[in-house]
Amino acid sequence: MAAALMSKMNIRHEERPQVKAECLRLLATLKLSPAHMQLISGFVDTYLRLDDTEKQVFQTAISTMGLDEQEEIMEDILEQMLSELMRY
Repeated sequence: MAAALMSKMNIRHEERPQVKAECLRLLATLKLSPAHMQLISGFVDTYLRLDDTEKQVFQTAISTMGLDEQEEIMEDILEQMLSELMRY
C-alpha cells in the first residue's frame, strides 16, 4: 500500500525514477500474491509514468540493487507487461 501511495504523491521530477525503483523493490520484498502485486504495480505504473530519460535513470537505479532484487523486479515488470498485453 505504501508503494502505491508513494507513486501518487507529488514527487519532484528528478526523484521519480528512484521512487519507482524503490516502489518495485519494496513490492519484490513483500512477497504478495500475484494478484495483489499486479494491482499495486499497475497503480504505480499508471501514476508514475516515466519519460525516456527517466527510464534510463530507472534502469541505472535497478542495476545498482543486489542481483536477487534486480531479478525479482525485472520478473515483476515482465509479468505486468505480459498481463497488460493479454488484455488486448
